[in-house]
Amino acid sequence: MKNIVMLQGMGNNERGWARLVSKFGRVTLIQQGLIQHVEVWENETKIFDGPETSVKSTRQLDEATFSSLTIFRSIARCVENAKDGKIDALIAANYSGGLAALVLRWFGRTKKIVLTVSDFLPPRGSLAVRLHRRITAALTRFVARRVDEVWTVSPRIPTALVNPNNYVFPICLDDNQVSAGTRNEIGYIGFPSPDHALEILFEIARRHDLRLNIIGQSPYLESIKHLAPPTTVFHGTLSDPKKVNAILSRCFCGYAIYRNTGPQSYSYYGIPSKTFYYFASNTPVVTTNTAHFSPRIEEFGVGRVVEPTSTEIEQAILQIQAEFSKFYKAIGSFRTAWNVDAENFHRERFVKLGVL
Repeated sequence: MKNIVMLQGMGNNERGWARLVSKFGRVTLIQQGLIQHVEVWENETKIFDGPETSVKSTRQLDEATFSSLTIFRSIARCVENAKDGKIDALIAANYSGGLAALVLRWFGRTKKIVLTVSDFLPPRGSLAVRLHRRITAALTRFVARRVDEVWTVSPRIPTALVNPNNYVFPICLDDNQVSAGTRNEIGYIGFPSPDHALEILFEIARRHDLRLNIIGQSPYLESIKHLAPPTTVFHGTLSDPKKVNAILSRCFCGYAIYRNTGPQSYSYYGIPSKTFYYFASNTPVVTTNTAHFSPRIEEFGVGRVVEPTSTEIEQAILQIQAEFSKFYKAIGSFRTAWNVDAENFHRERFVKLGVL
């Protein structure tokens, strides 16, 4: 059985993705983000599920040193968990995972490296932010030139183009087996910012007596909490998919609005990953035409794509509430077609890489 290691983060259904990849070999998923987590899959069955260890206390130091702590931790976890010390394919996220993978290849620990790139941060903001983003973009290009393939979530990400073997890959869409049930709430997942238009959501919820669930936290959210309806539940940051699913299973709509939909926003380049959390719980979404993926939401009938105005957002939310069963059924059909494409993509790439 081939030994595949995934060095990934926490925002793109990595655990469901690991299950899919385990159709092609033994998969060790190593997650680095706000937590460290390791799990192992074989033939779509999880055979090891390690603890979630918080690394929040070193987050600022890690960011200031361009993910040096994440790189060292990733190397250590790979050495600890690689079966027989050899890795047939290493799927590494962004420049931090990619640099760790290149070190491991230099020491003969891995044969093939795939770099996955899920976003691009345009150099805008303060001088310090612009400088940091230019350096991280340069590091990503450095890694991308030296790996076997680059997989991106969107054709809009420019750093992938430095490697001729670059491909857009479909992220696995999970299925939490949630029935339609009784849904009378709205869910939001993210790091709240003014771009996410939560004030509009609060106003709409007050007018229509809708219960809100806010998953995530930020200083900005603290400054606007007083605008929320009194029934709003602020869950804070959650990484446990079971807890997130328990919340979303009560929601008829997921909220994923972005005020900034142009190329000056990082959301323009990536994929609205929060929508995949919603779809995993069979929850339709109201969103904006922000990412390359966004138009497919209307195409498949799994939500509404609107302009970021109060009137359009309100109309879309009320339509989804009134026609929930239609959207719910559409999500099932969409998931089936999407995941078939995802499995076929991985099979084709692994054959080309010589993993299969």
